[in-house]
Amino acid sequence: MALNIEDPEKYVSKDSYAPFALGFRPFFLLAGFSAVLLIILWFLQLSGKISVSGYYTPTGWHAHEMLFGYTAAVIAGFLLTAAGNWTGIKMINGWRLMLLTVVFLAGRFAPFMTDLPHWLIATVDIIFLPLVALILAIPVIRMKQWSNIVFVPLLLIMAAANLAVHLSALKVVDVNIVMGSRAMVYLVIVLIVVMGGRVIPFFTERGVAGVTTIKWNAIEYLSAISVLLTAISDVFFGWSVVTGYLAIFAALINAIRLYGWYSNLIWYVPLVWVLQVAYAWIIFGFILKSLMIFDFSQNAFSYHAFTVGGIGMMTLGMMARVSIGHTGREMVLGSWMVLSFIILNVAAIVRVIIPMFMHDFYLQLIQIASGLWIVAFTIFAIAYTPMLLKARIDGREG
Repeated sequence: MALNIEDPEKYVSKDSYAPFALGFRPFFLLAGFSAVLLIILWFLQLSGKISVSGYYTPTGWHAHEMLFGYTAAVIAGFLLTAAGNWTGIKMINGWRLMLLTVVFLAGRFAPFMTDLPHWLIATVDIIFLPLVALILAIPVIRMKQWSNIVFVPLLLIMAAANLAVHLSALKVVDVNIVMGSRAMVYLVIVLIVVMGGRVIPFFTERGVAGVTTIKWNAIEYLSAISVLLTAISDVFFGWSVVTGYLAIFAALINAIRLYGWYSNLIWYVPLVWVLQVAYAWIIFGFILKSLMIFDFSQNAFSYHAFTVGGIGMMTLGMMARVSIGHTGREMVLGSWMVLSFIILNVAAIVRVIIPMFMHDFYLQLIQIASGLWIVAFTIFAIAYTPMLLKARIDGREG
């Protein structure tokens, strides 16, 4: 239904605060600050200054919180905002959104509350993604938006991956904790591949004058299928030559896809190139995975190409774009945020590429990359906190 611009109830004061007006606001805000805090704690852990062991192992906590904490917050913020555009139905806000935010925060703090029984720590954390799936499913099913229903089972499978992590931590079943985290990485990549196929060419054509993207139907179908096949092989059967060849297939298919979107003109529009660079990092991650066939790469390199380069760049770029658009601002990026994109890309290079050739400085390079990540997301947190807390500048609701 079209917005009635004469209806005063559709407007709020642009000077008022609206941190729970729409899903992107609290979850992007928490994602920005958690991206900084989590890596500061990890940096201190690597330096031997603190220990974050307890319910999780230190490495297990780092992987879990970056995936099921930071990344899950961005996913929730994006989907709970985008669903309103898809369906035309007003999405969760106000006290209900506040309660969902409390559930998310409880999952972050519960592992440090040593008096809590471990089953309760697990339960508090696991329920967040199914709740997001339920909230998303209601308007999508009501409006029969079947093309968007795919995100509901994807969120539930992410919750299952989180369950695997907790079952390992609880020692209920003999499941490697890495298995759940690795599954989550691939599930996020699947989400990026599916959602990226919709938004990246659209944003490219809208944002870059004179550019027309190209799509091939076979490539569109194979892009997600190739990632899923690689994921199934890697997660359930472990590393093998089959996984390597499937990774080559995924890299090739998605490289062709990215080629259809690319234009030299994107470099004049940071809100576009950041998304395409992020997609390129995912492709590079599959290339590194395939190079393990020849003992030239390691899981850690492909894993961090996916996470720091692909997921990091994509989530930062999408948070920047969605926040500008849904607060009523002109789709123009400030110079500080452009700098943050560049810094994060350098962080990925330092974390992934340089260690391949400078093994003796591996720990120091991780620390440098961590510092660069912290700077990039600190810029986001400082620049976007006022925007995320205050109501839209055009007076509209949301």
